[in-house]
Amino acid sequence: MNRVELSEQKRIVYLFAEFAMYRITQCLSVGPFASPERAEKLLAAGVTHVLNVSDGPSHVSAGEGSFAEVAWVPMSDSRWLLPSTAVRALDALHGLVSVPGSHVYVHCVMGMARAPTILWLYLIACGLSPEGARDIIETRSPDATAGHFRMVDQGHVLLAQKHGRMYFFPHPRADIIVPFPIVEEE
Repeated sequence: MNRVELSEQKRIVYLFAEFAMYRITQCLSVGPFASPERAEKLLAAGVTHVLNVSDGPSHVSAGEGSFAEVAWVPMSDSRWLLPSTAVRALDALHGLVSVPGSHVYVHCVMGMARAPTILWLYLIACGLSPEGARDIIETRSPDATAGHFRMVDQGHVLLAQKHGRMYFFPHPRADIIVPFPIVEEE
């Protein structure tokens, strides 16, 4: 590894350490990879379920004293999201968030493309407009790109809308689309 590559790797590690969990709605959060080191903080923040949409397996697990459930729907952020993968992710997220009282943490590696995009598609499936869903996510997670152009297009929006109408209504939780309040720092 040369100096430039090492410097870039250190910068990425530093940036990764700076990321936090971002509350998007009353019961959905997004952020970077759920490592065993971050699990304690996620649990302390009330996270009960985890959806991993990175291309690598989860490093946290469900069990007593931990998360109620951890699901993994692998995908890449550098390739087009296959409709079948989008549907699997939407169904997995719907199953997790439909549990009464659940707080679901959706993550990829950095929490910037895949996780916000799946969350965006889910909010669209729950009846929000693409613009409204994007606004809710990106105002609460400043590094997120909801509906990343490398992953999705209008066809994915139509798929999410149709799938949501067919399978997610009536939704078991009214708070699913209630935005988490933005707290202004003094």
